[in-house]
Amino acid sequence: MQWSDILGMSLGGIAVLAAVVLAVVLIGGSVLTNSRFGGEEKQWEQLRAHGRRTEAEIVALARPPDRLIKRGRHAADMAATELRLAFSDASGRRREASVRTFIDTELIANFTAGHKVHVVHSEEEPPQVAIDRDRTQLEIPNTTQ
Repeated sequence: MQWSDILGMSLGGIAVLAAVVLAVVLIGGSVLTNSRFGGEEKQWEQLRAHGRRTEAEIVALARPPDRLIKRGRHAADMAATELRLAFSDASGRRREASVRTFIDTELIANFTAGHKVHVVHSEEEPPQVAIDRDRTQLEIPNTTQ
């Protein structure tokens, strides 16, 4: 074996290792972002029975830098979105919350600053807040079932 063969095998091994590390970083980042935005639906399911329902005003809407899009249950594109919301709690005190969720890309226009959405929130400090999916549509349902 000559030094050029050893060098070639070493560079090939480094290239494969770099590709594997890059794939792990990309997949890991996507899974992490997906879990950050997907957890809101689970929170809504928990708050649905015992949380307080109210209407909130959208103060701001932001998208993550990677513009994450995933397939929804109905084969629609769902966009990762962070909503900054303002609402009044049971005592009338103005509260603000940031809610990370997925919204059907066809419905994003309904979630601009100044629009109202229905939310459900806890009485905790700070309150847990989720979009009330019983009253605010985040995904267009499939009509071919």
